[in-house]
Amino acid sequence: MRMSQRRADILNRRARFLHPHRKDRSTLPCLETGGMQVYAYWKRGEGLTVSVHLDTGDVPNDLISPDGTIPIRITVNSECVFGAD
Repeated sequence: MRMSQRRADILNRRARFLHPHRKDRSTLPCLETGGMQVYAYWKRGEGLTVSVHLDTGDVPNDLISPDGTIPIRITVNSECVFGAD
């Protein structure tokens, strides 16, 4: 997928942080960008957990590849540990 720098900048500026709800302790901290949600939270016995949800139904069509997938790259300390185009 080819994306212009302008489009990437717009998506990044529109990103928002969804705070856990004080009354509902089951909600987790979430970053929402481009219609996708990324949860990052600590889990007892497992450590830091990162969960990516691409199935929100709000992903713009221009971010979805012709085969229906969404390109994703996951990095840890700037090192790519997973990539799917």
